[in-house]
Amino acid sequence: MKAFLVSVTWTILALLLLPPVPTSSEAVSALLELAKQEFEIAPSDVKFFEAVERGATADYSGKTDEKNDLAKARSWPDERALKADRISWLCTDPEAALLVTGRGISIEGARIDGSLNLAFVRIPFPLFFTDCALLEPIDLTWAEVYGLYLVGTHTSSISAGGLQAKGDVAMSDGFQAEGEVRLHNAVIGGDLVCSGGHFNNKSGRAIVADGMEVRGSVFLESGFRAKGEVNFIGATICGNFECWGGHFSNEDAQALVLSRLKAKGDVNLSANFRAEGEVLLVGAEIEGDLICRGGQFINSGQSAIEAEGVEVGGSVFMDQGFQADGRVSLAGAKIAGFLAWYNVASPSEVNLDLRCARIGTLAGDATSWPRQGQLFLDGLIYDRIFDSSPIDVSTRIRWLRLQPTVPFHPQPYEQLADVLSQSGLEIDAKKILIEKNKDYVRFGQIDFEDWLWYRLFGPMVGYGYQPLNALWWAFGTVALGYILFGIGKRLGLITPSEDIVWPHDTMVDNQRPLDNYPRFNALVYSLDAFVPLVNLHLESYWLPNANRGRTLVKAGKLRLSAGSVLRAYLWIHILVGWIFTTLLIVGLTGLIRT
Repeated sequence: MKAFLVSVTWTILALLLLPPVPTSSEAVSALLELAKQEFEIAPSDVKFFEAVERGATADYSGKTDEKNDLAKARSWPDERALKADRISWLCTDPEAALLVTGRGISIEGARIDGSLNLAFVRIPFPLFFTDCALLEPIDLTWAEVYGLYLVGTHTSSISAGGLQAKGDVAMSDGFQAEGEVRLHNAVIGGDLVCSGGHFNNKSGRAIVADGMEVRGSVFLESGFRAKGEVNFIGATICGNFECWGGHFSNEDAQALVLSRLKAKGDVNLSANFRAEGEVLLVGAEIEGDLICRGGQFINSGQSAIEAEGVEVGGSVFMDQGFQADGRVSLAGAKIAGFLAWYNVASPSEVNLDLRCARIGTLAGDATSWPRQGQLFLDGLIYDRIFDSSPIDVSTRIRWLRLQPTVPFHPQPYEQLADVLSQSGLEIDAKKILIEKNKDYVRFGQIDFEDWLWYRLFGPMVGYGYQPLNALWWAFGTVALGYILFGIGKRLGLITPSEDIVWPHDTMVDNQRPLDNYPRFNALVYSLDAFVPLVNLHLESYWLPNANRGRTLVKAGKLRLSAGSVLRAYLWIHILVGWIFTTLLIVGLTGLIRT
């Protein structure tokens, strides 16, 4: 018993003399102890370093929405303030960085004082800032980071040119930047997510991302707002470029610049998308669709969409309430699928340029095209017209006449006729080409040589597309000759030729030639004189006699008799016959189609 009591006594003494066991807070203090060698530690620093070493979020949030109002961040108490150099030290000090877990640095609801400078730094973990206020500029120029997440955070300007991010870069869900956000030549291994972000630099560029490469998608949608130019010139996007519901404002300047963009997916500027200023897609290459359904592009009196030379592997949708106040240019565009132009809002405000574009299928309704003089079609080539689009000749002619009338361009008529012909509508195709010639007369400037064809001979044979029309003119001329020559014979104005042998020496009016002499027939005579390629053996036996008939005009030695007038008509009759016969022959062979 004594031995037991001695043992218990020594055990109690040993416990009393041993140093105390560290608490859980004290057990995770290696990073904090290391930080104490660099900084004068404040309570907010303790929370930060301990959370980072545990792989947790350093949460400085207030208990109410009012206390978390980022607009009032400057007045937040010191307990919610963290100096930026603490973050920079963790990212740059090798010994400190080893104590950061794979979850990286995560801060919520804090005010970050000072400028966060991580230029050219290789950061081996992600950075999370949620509902924080970084009041001074951020510099991530040519930095390397696993991921950057500025969710709901307010910042000043951000310089991140050449940034290398293995994961996502997020500036979203209430993020707000006051100043330029530079991401030029950045490479992002995941997505660039700016959904619900606000970027304000009204006097300059809100986002500069020229030359950027995004291996995922870009999201500037769902409440995205930008005041100032958003620039993605020459960027490469391996996924989609989503801007549906985004608002871009840079009045009288460039609002969204996607020139030379390369997108392997879609470019989506639809569903309440709004741009106040010019949207540029010059030379962009889009493997998917360009979707502008319901989008609003406002740049009155100037260019609303400038997409000259754009290449779209899918279709272009400018429909379902699409609105453009200004010029929409797809000049020189290459669109493999559809150009859908339906249900356009305020089409009278649009100036649509499709010159030299190449489109697979043209789709549009009659009420959505711009008003006369604001549609440019010269050089446009398309393979077919969509089945639900109006294709009747009268509607299509009205469509063609929406072009400016001066100078006159025949190519759009010929292109439409070619498409109709390939669709099996040969008659409609010819009607279009006939209207082309009529409009050339109406709107073109023609010289005398053109006048003979376009005003005189062309209409007689449908400008070469309806050569049988010449038969109606021929029938009318032959009928007129039948009447005039018949009257002339009854009046004694037509007599046998001079080499006829008469039974008496002197011919009198009631004397008939020899019985074997061809009898006169007015219809056969008119036809024989009119058709040069047919000899009915009558015209050469009878001629209008210029010495016969009453005198119509007499002036000195000049005497114009009824017989001489009928002879003059015969010459005209023969000449017209040659003309119509020639027109008919060359018209049937297609040699004079214009």
